Amino acid sequence: MRIGYGYDFHNLVEGRDLILGGVKIPYYMGLEGFSDADVLLHALCDALLGTIGKGDIGEHFPETEEQYRNISSIELTKKVLTMLEKEGYKIINIAALILAEKPKL
Repeated sequence: MRIGYGYDFHNLVEGRDLILGGVKIPYYMGLEGFSDADVLLHALCDALLGTIGKGDIGEHFPETEEQYRNISSIELTKKVLTMLEKEGYKIINIAALILAEKPKL
């Protein structure tokens, strides 16, 4: 059994959608970022990649590549899951925690 740990944070800004776990949360602000800035899925991807010793999402999906601008983190997560599958791993359990002052979730 291998265990991974990931975390992510972005600033809240006006003019962006707030996406958490692939779900659009109704709020007047969203998270600043190159992709959709879904901190929940970014942290999950980092934990999964770390578990198999493959770095983090910044290495695999860098901001220097336009193909990742505004990409859905669901798509990034699918790519990470494919990497896990190719390495012969499967997910048994996931625990996630969101820390946020606003909005109330």
